[in-house]
Amino acid sequence: MKYRGEEKKVELDAVSISRLILLFIIPIVAYGVALFPPALVIYFSTKILNLENLFHLLIFCIILVLDYLVLIFSAIFSTAFFINTLNLKYEEGEYGKSLKDKTAFKYALYFALYYPAYRLINIFVLPPIKSFYLSMIGCKIGKNVFLAGEEWIADPCVMEIGDNTMVGGRSLITGHLAEDKLIIKKVKIGKNCLIGGESFIMPGVTIEDNVVVGAKSLVTKNKKLEKGKIYAGIPAKEIKVEKKKEKG
Repeated sequence: MKYRGEEKKVELDAVSISRLILLFIIPIVAYGVALFPPALVIYFSTKILNLENLFHLLIFCIILVLDYLVLIFSAIFSTAFFINTLNLKYEEGEYGKSLKDKTAFKYALYFALYYPAYRLINIFVLPPIKSFYLSMIGCKIGKNVFLAGEEWIADPCVMEIGDNTMVGGRSLITGHLAEDKLIIKKVKIGKNCLIGGESFIMPGVTIEDNVVVGAKSLVTKNKKLEKGKIYAGIPAKEIKVEKKKEKG
């Protein structure tokens, strides 16, 4: 449903209340399911091992590390299942911010499922697993994309990242803005791009192939960065590199 006007007050109607309840229940169920396999591993490990034995305690510590990987994959598949089964992927447009708006509700529930799982993966830097997860929940992500760590891809379902692109640590790429309404716009990053660490890419941005965005740059909404150029600054502007003349 398209946004038709600003909601000026919180509406406690039946639809909003039921959706608010679902915002709590569905993530709890999804992460409860995700915790079940690692909980089983710990349960059976404590049954088999004698933790008073130092060697068994060492083995148990190793199992805990491996169990963390079990938790990651369990969270990935559980949250992706709920996102896809409940059809929570949203499209660009302008929407209301209250839970009465179906897209606002889908956005909030998508975020509640996606955010903890992605942060869990980011505890250890696991770029291939992050790319795999993003592709499962709607992101069009190419081959050999490197996500350096602690970056935040805020809206994967309206995001496109091309082959061989690197996103620097602590960068923020978002497809939404919450002003007097919820604005969602696609972000497209081309092939062979470098997004410097701590950069902020705003909704509606198009970055063509072979573009470099300098560290801590701000690419403002709806901006187009042209192919093969270098941009940096707040806001990001093209940096022209002078070619050195060869002595001859």
